[in-house]
Amino acid sequence: MQPAQGEVMSNVQPGILAPVPGLARYMFFALEPGSHPSRSLRSLRALADGDRIVVGLGQSLVLVLGCKIQGLRVFPHDPASGFDVPSTPAALWLWLRGDDRGQLVHLSRLVERTASPAFHLTQVIDAFRHGTGLDLTGY
Repeated sequence: MQPAQGEVMSNVQPGILAPVPGLARYMFFALEPGSHPSRSLRSLRALADGDRIVVGLGQSLVLVLGCKIQGLRVFPHDPASGFDVPSTPAALWLWLRGDDRGQLVHLSRLVERTASPAFHLTQVIDAFRHGTGLDLTGY
């Protein structure tokens, strides 16, 4: 999507490299068959600041939009490292970051409404920081 005239669009999402938040919610969305996602994506763009809400576009969505992103591919399933690292592809993925669980729940409801009718929520994973600032994956 191109920014509207006079609008500045940043390609940087500072939340990706920011410290792990106290709480988080990962939301996975599938594209509704036959839908046109542009309107929903424009509405989500108004919410997603790249810090409190980080957005990831899946390969299936990028292809539906008729776009190409160099190097974009589905993450491979990796059982070789002694434990399974699953591949969980989604058309649209959002990482909601915060410190208040109630606010994250309300924000996730807003995101879900905003993403419809082009997308439907398929999975939600709640996360939290522990110990010395790691999430449960050790990141």
